[in-house]
Amino acid sequence: MCTATWIVKAEEPDRAVKPVAIDAENAQSGDKNLGQEKAAQKTNPYLPRKGMSVEDLQAYIARMQEAPESIRDRPGFAEGIAVAAQRILDSDPKGGLRTFAVINLLDSLHQQADLENDLDADKRLAELATKYAADPDKKIASAANFYALEQRVLNAGELEPAKLPDLLDEVSAALKGQNLDAKHLRIASATVHAINQMKDDAEANKRLKEFGALFAASSDPVLARYGKKLAQSDSSGGQETDWVGKPMEVTGTTSEGAKFDLAQYKGKVVLVDFWATWCGPCRELIPDLKEMYQKYHAEGFEIVGVDLDSTPSDLSDFLDKEKLPWINVVGEEKDGQLQFPLAEKYGIQAIPATFLVGKDGKIAAFDLHGEELTKQVKKLLGDRSEAKPSDAKPEAK
Repeated sequence: MCTATWIVKAEEPDRAVKPVAIDAENAQSGDKNLGQEKAAQKTNPYLPRKGMSVEDLQAYIARMQEAPESIRDRPGFAEGIAVAAQRILDSDPKGGLRTFAVINLLDSLHQQADLENDLDADKRLAELATKYAADPDKKIASAANFYALEQRVLNAGELEPAKLPDLLDEVSAALKGQNLDAKHLRIASATVHAINQMKDDAEANKRLKEFGALFAASSDPVLARYGKKLAQSDSSGGQETDWVGKPMEVTGTTSEGAKFDLAQYKGKVVLVDFWATWCGPCRELIPDLKEMYQKYHAEGFEIVGVDLDSTPSDLSDFLDKEKLPWINVVGEEKDGQLQFPLAEKYGIQAIPATFLVGKDGKIAAFDLHGEELTKQVKKLLGDRSEAKPSDAKPEAK
């Protein structure tokens, strides 16, 4: 489906913080999956002290949970809770203490995976969600099943389109009646991404409004605003709905302050990627995009990112860490806030959203990922009827 005319999350908590790795060979706890604490202890001030009793660890987690949000979002904070919770579990606790430890371990791994883009934590979360899904403790089972469902929604791109409605029904049933908060931002973003894979615009509109109403009732202001915009959205939004064959026009300023015009890449095959650092599915695509760029760049393939972060430092911090080899066009400041005219022009409702542009500067396909994207890129690069790829580069400001 073609997406509508607003940005999924105009304001987001910091999604670009740098993760603190956990060394995997000499863990204080016996769980090899949590990894070694020795090296991490030197760099992460939030790790609990070694030798703390179970009671002290429980009190430590309770104190951490009372910290202001600005501190809870810092790199390494969630790792500290995860380590403390695992140490409690290593003592083979019973009853309420076991419940406390398991749920805090799941929640802290989720925060690492979401806010810190920690792939190891995400993998561990998926494993534990499966392990505890049928736990006799109802609170533990409920938390585990939520995270298992979130994993399935994050991987919805692997589903056949015909199976998406059943998955969305399951998400809706799981979220209705729940107190939705910041923890649900990730599944909300992934749900909208799944909706945008639906072929039937009418059905997609219905789903957007359904989930919009659900998220709008959230106690979290960011998720509530997100829901309200969803509820008002329309899959066509009065915008162009058939992009194929239309010229792609991308102009603006790059993250390095240079002026950019996509016309400078005419004669090349270009993937224009609308994304943001706070978008989990966007970040998950980056390794594949890097691989594709390295493989086909010499043949005339380019990537242009259109970044939708409302805080410039989020992007700069992320680029310092990831070293993306392609250009990123950023928003335009107006009345003290960043605006995203390119997202409005192309009706971007949810991200990641991609446009594949041929050598003639016209859109050849949109919202392709994985093998289908690779197939189309190879096809366009192999079309020798187009002009020879240009060596033009963006001009410095």
